[in-house]
Amino acid sequence: MAKDTRKRKTLLAVLNEQDIVLAPGAYDVMSARLIEQSGCPVVYLSGLANEASDLGYPDLGFTTAAEIVRRAGTITRVVQKPVICDADTGFGGPVNVARTVREFEAAGVSAIHLEDQVFSKRCGVLAGKEVVSPEGFASVIRNACDNRAGETLGIIARSDAKGTDGVDGVIDRLRRYIDAGADAVMLGDFYTAKEYEKIAKAVQVPLIACAVDKDNYAIQPDYSRDDWKSMGVKMVVYWHLPLFAAMRAVKEAVRHLAEHGSLTVPPLPIDGYKDYAKAVDLDAWMSLADGTQDV
Repeated sequence: MAKDTRKRKTLLAVLNEQDIVLAPGAYDVMSARLIEQSGCPVVYLSGLANEASDLGYPDLGFTTAAEIVRRAGTITRVVQKPVICDADTGFGGPVNVARTVREFEAAGVSAIHLEDQVFSKRCGVLAGKEVVSPEGFASVIRNACDNRAGETLGIIARSDAKGTDGVDGVIDRLRRYIDAGADAVMLGDFYTAKEYEKIAKAVQVPLIACAVDKDNYAIQPDYSRDDWKSMGVKMVVYWHLPLFAAMRAVKEAVRHLAEHGSLTVPPLPIDGYKDYAKAVDLDAWMSLADGTQDV
């Protein structure tokens, strides 16, 4: 039987054909739908955002493979764009990584990124990250690539080694990971524009970067779309944007209700039922429920 590579090709086509992809990080299915409806060419499932929304915990490796695979599967069932998912370190040793790959593949995910931190990992923003040897993680990437049942899943190798290995060490790692079969590479640390440009020129596959939240602008600026393009970055994940925006909106809405006892005096700027209905495709589901859908 011929191998179905459609999903992998779809993702790689997005990364290779577009000048730059700005990818907000979904934290649940609803945010994934809104991201797709906004016109984004991919839907990125952020590990930090999912851990916060699903468990209410910080990004310190609490999430299990089964939990995030389930969330990813619910997303792939309702969005049409390629879904890229944070798979941490693979959730264990070689057999765990193999199972992780197969579970994400079965869930319909188009790509996952695996990182070279030790298990269990911590958020890329935090100091004190520990990494495995480059040889050891190249083996993880090779294992992940070899265990794709039909090669439908893109494998992205992420490095968090800037603090321990420096920029040149990260470049050496990324090259090893590419040789091991990675379809794209990702940087979990923050960098200067010159550093991004140097890394992009040193690798021969799409380079993915992480945008920064407002509390870390001293480490990395809020680069513009044109900045990212000029540095040679192909995709930027805004891992924090939907979750942090939702946190602010919810806090302001409930505070407004508590202070004023009304949503209209003074008016609270929020979406209404029609906005919700459009987001969840209510009309299509109602036509099915009412028996008026044209089968």
